[in-house]
Amino acid sequence: MKHLISLWITWCAMLGQALRHRRELSTEFSTGLPTAIRARWVALLLSAWVMTGAQAQVSADIVALERKAVAGDPWAQLNLGAAYDNGLGGLVLDPVLAVQWYRRAAEAGLPEAQFNLAHCLATGSGVARDDAASLHWMLRAAEQGLASAQFLVGVMYAEGVGTEVDRRQAITWLEKAAANGHLDALPLLQRLRTQDTDKTAQ
Repeated sequence: MKHLISLWITWCAMLGQALRHRRELSTEFSTGLPTAIRARWVALLLSAWVMTGAQAQVSADIVALERKAVAGDPWAQLNLGAAYDNGLGGLVLDPVLAVQWYRRAAEAGLPEAQFNLAHCLATGSGVARDDAASLHWMLRAAEQGLASAQFLVGVMYAEGVGTEVDRRQAITWLEKAAANGHLDALPLLQRLRTQDTDKTAQ
């Protein structure tokens, strides 16, 4: 289980530190951990803004993003949350506002936002840490087929993060993640199965 514990701790720590600099995005998640959906979206935002080549355009993009978010567009809410989460587009870094926008998009059913909100709840970024609530939102994202969420739900059940340890649920979700193409799910799945086999043999 030490591998799983280390993975969970590393995941929380890395997501709490990542995305502060664009040049780090390609290396922060190169250690076998799942690529975070929030990293993809922030990278997308940064790429789009860099291509404009003008601060005025960046400001205009933020204004347009805010307008869409206020009007109820879940994708705009997700991206505005990411902007506040990382101080992008001239916005002041504000984890609390980031969580508010993530939550609105998550409640609208957007799995990427549910994943982000789960991360914030797991790390205490912009909101009081709540492992049970983190699992709730990660499950919501996983149920919609988000492979990274399925993988992390498996880890959470395996380690009892936000719930009691449930190896059967852990294996179920890791199987789904593996079937969905998540490269890190299969090794952990095999490890859990090997441990179960060893216990049965004893």
